[in-house]
Amino acid sequence: MSHESELKHMAVESLAQKCAQETNHYFKRLAHDTSYCFELFRRAIEEGNSLAWDLICAQYQALVSGWVNQHHGFATSGEEVAYFVNGAFGKISGTLSADRFHSFTDLGSLLRYLKMCVHSIITDYNRLAEYMELYDLDDAEKEQSEELSPEEQAMDHSKNQAIWEAVMERLHDEKERAVIYGSFVLDLKPQELFDHFPGLFTDVDEIYRVKQNVITRLRRDAAFRKLLGLDD
Repeated sequence: MSHESELKHMAVESLAQKCAQETNHYFKRLAHDTSYCFELFRRAIEEGNSLAWDLICAQYQALVSGWVNQHHGFATSGEEVAYFVNGAFGKISGTLSADRFHSFTDLGSLLRYLKMCVHSIITDYNRLAEYMELYDLDDAEKEQSEELSPEEQAMDHSKNQAIWEAVMERLHDEKERAVIYGSFVLDLKPQELFDHFPGLFTDVDEIYRVKQNVITRLRRDAAFRKLLGLDD
């Protein structure tokens, strides 16, 4: 039996174990075989194997966390590492289809794409957070910059109000409103949000998922992007 055939007949758990072993060899600068990790990705992407995805996330969580910590935009985001790690895995699983997988020839190309997902998630988050400028509209007048003229203050307030209203219109339920308000207005971390809204969320992971879903949806909304002046 050829090595390729052997890989395709291995159990997912066995692939993950071999992937971890070979990855350890790589970091120790020993001879290593990346085919087991690549096959694990193939199972997840081409075959839609959810267990393979779970094992990929477990295998590469530390690596992706390192990329997040090293990213220049992470320190200013005010977010936790786990949020962007979950977002990066969610992005790669959502954007890589079985058809697209054929364009990746080895593990290195897949990991480079995953690293690009980290960059994209952090960059998108920071841009949206900056442009949205979410705050309590009842206190808007108190937050006007003294450096702006009355006319500029009025225009700035009008734009911020329009952005806030556009965001509120695009939120689907109480959970999304709580996450967005709590994150951008109250400046609460996920665990603090969970404590602040008792009984609303099943766990902290749900808050991560809700927040990422909202950010992704806003990022793809053409009308909202136009309001923010995003043109990429």
